[in-house]
Amino acid sequence: MGKKIKVFLVDDHEIFRDGVKQLITNESDMEVTGTASDGEEAIAAIQEVKPDVVIMDIRMPGLNGLETSQNIIKSGSNVNIIFFSLYDREDYVISALEMGAHGYILKDTSNKIFLNGIRAVANGHFFFTGEVSDVVVKKYRELKQEKGIPDVHQSFSLPSLSKRELEILNMIRIGKTNKEIAEAFGLSVRTIETHRLNMLRKFKTSNLDEVLKVTEKYNDEE
Repeated sequence: MGKKIKVFLVDDHEIFRDGVKQLITNESDMEVTGTASDGEEAIAAIQEVKPDVVIMDIRMPGLNGLETSQNIIKSGSNVNIIFFSLYDREDYVISALEMGAHGYILKDTSNKIFLNGIRAVANGHFFFTGEVSDVVVKKYRELKQEKGIPDVHQSFSLPSLSKRELEILNMIRIGKTNKEIAEAFGLSVRTIETHRLNMLRKFKTSNLDEVLKVTEKYNDEE
């Protein structure tokens, strides 16, 4: 077995924190190396345990998740941060991206998608759930317009992708098969294949790699 992904949890709700810890502990390729109930406790502990991925609640008493993450990054800790939140507010999402987060996952996401998000971020990818992806795309286009850069991908109509299609793209990006994606969402393989075909039609291409390439750019902070 390879090296386990070291995860650190930061959330002020003990019951929720313990539940996520148990979920991660049940996975053979990852482990929880520490937890914290507030920002100050997290900053001190993360410097000691040096996790690979930090799961950060965005709203906490005292130092909130954004302020805590800024301090962690400024301290030189080489970790990737995923915000795990109830809220998909645009100001939260954009602040998280500008701060340097690698992921933003909503707390109503399924367990399998949440765990795959940890794996994706641990491998250096960005990971956003469907509603958050919409915010990222909108902000990206606004920045392009402000800089006067033509939107060469406008014909792909990326914003017309559904929440489910965006989630499937995230799964494809981290190497999941149709069968694995179907199991994660509780759908049939045929349904996943139909979603893939629909995305190809929307992007006016026969190559899914082109779709992945474009959406990766939208998920980046360039």
